[in-house]
Amino acid sequence: MYLQPLFEKKTGRTLLFYYTARRVKGKIVRTKVSTIGYLDEFLDQYPDPIAHFRAEAKRLTLEEQRAHRTLSFSLHEHFEFSQASATANAAAVEKADHTYNYGVLALLTLYRELKIDAFLRSRTQYRKVDFNYDHIFQLLVFGRILFPQSKLATWREQTRILTHRVCSDDAVYRALPVFAALKDALVGHLHEQVAQQYHRDTSLLYYDVTNYYWEVDREDALRKRGVSKEHRPEPIIQMGLFMDSAGLPVTYGLFPGNTNDVSTMRPMMHKAAQQLANTHLIFVADKGMMGGMNIASIILEHNGYVLSSSVRKADAEMKDFILDQQGYIERKDGRFKYKSRLVPCTVLVDTADGKKRRVRINERQIVFWSEAYWKKARYEREMALAKAVAKAGTGENTILNNYGANRFIKKAIFDLEADKEVTHPAFSFALDEELLDSEAALDGYYLIRSNVVGLQEGKAAFDRPYRWHATDNLFELNRPVSDMDIIDMYRGLWKIEESFRITKSCLRARPAFVRREDSIEAHFLSCFVALLLLRLLEKRTGSTIPVATMVESLRKAQLVQLEDNTYVSAYCDTVIAAIGQALDLDLTKKYYTKGELKTLRGKTAKSRLT
Repeated sequence: MYLQPLFEKKTGRTLLFYYTARRVKGKIVRTKVSTIGYLDEFLDQYPDPIAHFRAEAKRLTLEEQRAHRTLSFSLHEHFEFSQASATANAAAVEKADHTYNYGVLALLTLYRELKIDAFLRSRTQYRKVDFNYDHIFQLLVFGRILFPQSKLATWREQTRILTHRVCSDDAVYRALPVFAALKDALVGHLHEQVAQQYHRDTSLLYYDVTNYYWEVDREDALRKRGVSKEHRPEPIIQMGLFMDSAGLPVTYGLFPGNTNDVSTMRPMMHKAAQQLANTHLIFVADKGMMGGMNIASIILEHNGYVLSSSVRKADAEMKDFILDQQGYIERKDGRFKYKSRLVPCTVLVDTADGKKRRVRINERQIVFWSEAYWKKARYEREMALAKAVAKAGTGENTILNNYGANRFIKKAIFDLEADKEVTHPAFSFALDEELLDSEAALDGYYLIRSNVVGLQEGKAAFDRPYRWHATDNLFELNRPVSDMDIIDMYRGLWKIEESFRITKSCLRARPAFVRREDSIEAHFLSCFVALLLLRLLEKRTGSTIPVATMVESLRKAQLVQLEDNTYVSAYCDTVIAAIGQALDLDLTKKYYTKGELKTLRGKTAKSRLT
């Protein structure tokens, strides 16, 4: 690098800049590196600015030369192994793998920001074992994101993680029951850290349920056959998940696979209230959670609810209210409309003697119609009708099939008057036009039921964020709450549905391969923490990069070790660059020394949000 003074006739001043020179095809080619400034600007700082910057150019040249390395290698080198791979079993295969995932540095930064390492050290420091619980938990969480496989397969891939600490497969399985026992404490710790560092608001909680299947035949206490979301016949486990208004997972619970979705909500509400130490909460859920006992439990705890309800299963009075066009407020050029009412209604609750009892409550009922939902409902019904008509008369939609238990029954059709078997029956089919019309009339409508109200116009604000009205069972917020505010609360449910898709696609939480109940709990705990890290990474990058895209880039972020002290980046993209910028990590270098990687890893421990 050299210094170049350049006199400008127009200004009468001398401009200083650095340049490099190299010979190309016998000619010297100069390339400008950077502009320093005008000579007269430095006369007060240095006795001889030109001499100073020439010395600086030499210093920069020496630094650049030290950063350049020359590699020498032989094209005749081979890998050497002690045995032929063809005779080795999967666990004993020797490898020559010089690739390392550096995307883990971003995950490790968030992991340490949440102080998960400190939590595990404090909870396991007195256990007399020859392994580190924190290192194993990192392997399970980071492995779930970077190469989701079974616990054994994840252990085999541990050397591919740049920050790995070697552990045995036996240590991994011995650690699982400990992680399961720490589940509630760790989830509570994570909530405290997210609340402190990201100012989490848990006054509004979203709840939904999904299930995960096991490729086994036998059921046990937890893995039961039930209504699979993926229509699979294998035993499943139900998971209930709470999410905050920012889309971050809060807590979760596991239930036997034959548990109804609606039955999971009450125990999960109690767990959330205990873990979060909130006196009042607003629970948002889909119509699958719409049960009288859930509503009664929410009211008894003086909480709020926003639940959707089926318009097609509504009673005649409610359908009349929905279809009555009076009172609707139109928006978006008629593509959206809504209306509401505050009325007393009846819910069914279970009594102590196992009977049902009707209870009267006051409820805010909001109906909205969307053209987009209307088009979707119409299309789905047309597809279903076409399928039904195509099958009509084939026996697929009659009792004359061999599905399920019907295959054990001898089937025949008899003419009761002639008392003989009909060997060639004829069927007639017709569409129920009246039923079709009634169904079509409700296309595009959604019904939301809530006890959340806002500060009435002209009323003075009170001294707390919310208050409970014992006389009418209403949950009042200390601000106006419009119908659209309630609708927007409900619409936030899409984020929790997306979270379930992430666990099943990106994290591949199912099928799971662990069998013991404590191992199953530890498996889902690692999935929960992995999901939280990805959601936080999404938040830190401004919610501009889809989680699936981030996961794909993190998995491709590989370094190749060229020699003992030098690594080359085999993959980088704009997503990795954005993640590095958000977390203040230099992830876009082409080459790294071992010292630079050590510095990067040390930086992940110092990156604490305030």
